[in-house]
Amino acid sequence: MKKIYLLGLVLTMIVVGSCKKDSSPSKTEMLTGKSWKLTAVTVSPAMTILGVSITDWYAQLDACEQDNITYFKTGGTYTIEEGATKCDSSDPQVYDTGTWTFNSDETILVLTSTGGTPESCNITSISSSSIKITYQETYSSVKYTFTVTYTAQ
Repeated sequence: MKKIYLLGLVLTMIVVGSCKKDSSPSKTEMLTGKSWKLTAVTVSPAMTILGVSITDWYAQLDACEQDNITYFKTGGTYTIEEGATKCDSSDPQVYDTGTWTFNSDETILVLTSTGGTPESCNITSISSSSIKITYQETYSSVKYTFTVTYTAQ
């Protein structure tokens, strides 16, 4: 009788264990439903501007640009809004809107500004508290890689 009881207990544990749902949020869940603030931008190789080599692009931004907030919505749209400070007091609060999508394996975030062309960013890491993406731009035949970090607010 003890063997049957133990077998029943083991089977119950297996069934209950196999029904346990994965509690990890999807990338869409991690991206949407919160506000994201730009917290770092680096460039490699260093860009030379007016004789100065720059790798910390974020430090070159004005405070009124550093406090802007991006919202990704579950319907596949985004907005970028002015933060607490505006560079020009007459600027609208929402200064960019568009759509976002992931590629099929959710390693690339594609942003399309309203009226613009799609821009692809490689997702280096994503969690519920931060996003790190990279993209490349070519200036004067030099290919630069920008690494951008956003932090959830």
